[in-house]
Amino acid sequence: MRISSLPYTIILTVTAVCGGPLQAKDKNPRPEPAPPKDQIAIEAHLALSDGPVTRFVATRYYDRSYVYAEREAGKPVTLIDVTNPGHPQVLSNTNLPSVSGSLLAVAGTAALAGDAPAEKTAQPQTIRVMDFSDPDNPKVTKQFDGVTAMEKIGNLILLANGDGVWILSQRPAEDPAAEKRYANKVIYGESMY
Repeated sequence: MRISSLPYTIILTVTAVCGGPLQAKDKNPRPEPAPPKDQIAIEAHLALSDGPVTRFVATRYYDRSYVYAEREAGKPVTLIDVTNPGHPQVLSNTNLPSVSGSLLAVAGTAALAGDAPAEKTAQPQTIRVMDFSDPDNPKVTKQFDGVTAMEKIGNLILLANGDGVWILSQRPAEDPAAEKRYANKVIYGESMY
């Protein structure tokens, strides 16, 4: 049995004339994805008692990240494991040996404590997370009132107020052009620049 080549010739001719295979138009075209946005996101909140936190002191111990949350003289110091910012753990709540002492320096699980109280902090303040993605219409996305201590540690920001300790993270938006350059470097071995 011999197969005629005529139908194949017609299909090839139609494909060549039309510039490619025939395709149905999509009745529901996908909307363009929104451009990536920078964020400052709330990772976690720890409700702490024993008075307001006046200062944070950060340290690392091997692959763990810790923060000492210090209060006014005579109040306990709280040691918090922030290795996983979304699930911080309070490890201890202890008083310093001196009634008016403060932490001068920390190195992992070791601390240098002095007799003098910690530096006096400024008056409690209001801290706002702002969204400037539309520069003509900036908006407040979150507000923290009565903030008594703030510390930036890498991409984390710690705030303390009457509600406890808030752990925020900075999340810069991914740059689509940089992502494309990186993909070309990985796939094709091209220069990234």
